[in-house]
Amino acid sequence: MGTRKNQSTLTAAEKAAFVAAVKALKANGTYDVFVDQHRTAFLAGVNDPAHGGPAFLPWHREYLRRFELALQEIDPDVSIPYWDWTVDRTAGASIWNADFMGGNGTGPGGRVMTGPFAFSTGEWTLTVLDPGDTDTFLTRAFGVMGSLPTQQGVNTATNIVPYDSPPWNRNSSTSTSFRNHLEGIIHNPGHMWVGGSMMAMSSPNDPVFWLHHCNIDRLWSVWQRENPGQNYLPPSGTPGVVDGHGLDDPMPPWNNEASPPMPRDVLDHHALGYTYDDEEPTQVVPLTVDAAPFTASIGQAGEIDAYSFVASTQESYVIETEGSTDVVAALYGPNDANALIAEDDDSGVDQNSRIARNLVPGTYYVRIRHYSSSSTGSYRISVRGSGLQPGIQTIQVNGPAVQGTLSAANERDLYTFTVVTPGSHTIETAGSTDCFLTLFGPNSQTTVITQDDDSGPGTNSRIVQNLGAGVYYVQVRHYSPTGTGAYSVSVRT
Repeated sequence: MGTRKNQSTLTAAEKAAFVAAVKALKANGTYDVFVDQHRTAFLAGVNDPAHGGPAFLPWHREYLRRFELALQEIDPDVSIPYWDWTVDRTAGASIWNADFMGGNGTGPGGRVMTGPFAFSTGEWTLTVLDPGDTDTFLTRAFGVMGSLPTQQGVNTATNIVPYDSPPWNRNSSTSTSFRNHLEGIIHNPGHMWVGGSMMAMSSPNDPVFWLHHCNIDRLWSVWQRENPGQNYLPPSGTPGVVDGHGLDDPMPPWNNEASPPMPRDVLDHHALGYTYDDEEPTQVVPLTVDAAPFTASIGQAGEIDAYSFVASTQESYVIETEGSTDVVAALYGPNDANALIAEDDDSGVDQNSRIARNLVPGTYYVRIRHYSSSSTGSYRISVRGSGLQPGIQTIQVNGPAVQGTLSAANERDLYTFTVVTPGSHTIETAGSTDCFLTLFGPNSQTTVITQDDDSGPGTNSRIVQNLGAGVYYVQVRHYSPTGTGAYSVSVRT
């Protein structure tokens, strides 16, 4: 399906081709079928398969994919571009030029008078309307309903895990639900800022809908790259979850097809046949343990470099970068490129990454990215074996607090404790360091139960959770990616 590009980089010919394909779909009636599908989802109310729940992102990914395929039946070289409103955030941005999306609405009705989708052209009459609406022309009202998201807001969103959390709807906490944060705090303001037709259930009547949602899909792909150990939630059959929102639920309105799409089917956008222009095709470079450092570079903003190595014996291995580029390293495995083991930013010399872990025999994977999503630079990476390292430190339930120190930027300390008697447990930090707690388990270092920042005294974290018997893991990090400091952590019933 090709590469989806930032609309600001499109050539005049690429813009013209996209507009022509969209108008062709409008002329043959296909476009309005897509508008009706979106409106129908909203009209389902509490049973909406596309909004206010975990399937918000996969439903729209499938929806965009089908629209893109329809465009490519008109012109096989067309892909949906994305609108990065963290950069192009004014009415004067090129996206609103007369050769592309057209400009703001004018007059009491907010009618769009410029560009290829103005009613005056006679080629863009709205036929799928919300109940009670009568306007058959495209309307906009830039900035009347608020502001567009910023890059800082996007960074906050992509740092949130897990994917979603109970009660799996609009009431899910935006601090523990990436999906609800992205949907409510990042996605909704895009519709509101454009205003007019974009505020309706039939919002795809405004072609900028596709560019806006393409950017939302791109941000989901960014989150997936940066949090590969986090999976889609919830599984099918979870109580209280609307049909279509479970991992293996068929998604309406396509649920009557012979092979209906499910959220599971669209989790890997590469498998659907498209990439974004801010990502590089991933080629896994093999590294040899104890060999000389391998020289590489982050050549493009947002690039992620992938490596593998084989641990032939059970011992401790050190994965380390060298050079002046501030890279972040993530380790996965064994024999699973998506099972996150550890991530580090600055534990090495200067701004270099360093991960030391006891590893069992198997194949491991390393991904390297720049700390800044907009920066590039050269680095060297090596893997070497060393003596065995201490294991994960244990916290005794109702025992003394364990003392710890976040000594490097973006450091993550991991602890374990065992629940013998099920019941309410309090996990808490103490001290003057603004720690952030994440609880994993049971019997898993990657399944997030919950997380907390400031529920304890001062800036300390506190998690109170009913836990069943099993082994649990506690991750402690600083709230700030550059913060350090001493703390203590305890578990009590």
